[in-house]
Amino acid sequence: MSATWYKLKDESWGVKIRHDGQPGEQVEVTNKKGETKTVFLNKRVAKFDDAQLWSISDEQPEQQEAFVRPPTLEEEPF
Repeated sequence: MSATWYKLKDESWGVKIRHDGQPGEQVEVTNKKGETKTVFLNKRVAKFDDAQLWSISDEQPEQQEAFVRPPTLEEEPF
């Protein structure tokens, strides 16, 4: 998906996208000169009718560990 650079309230650079983004999603950001950079969506900081603003990361976030179900009483060794 494509995005454009956007200065966030905390003075850091984020992106503006025109679709429903997901944390960790990879997007191509294009600047005014037409140069692109790949970044990853971090946290949505604002949502409007036609766009969303996201903080970003240069690195792909680590995958969350899968949930491991604790053993039941029947499965515990005695």
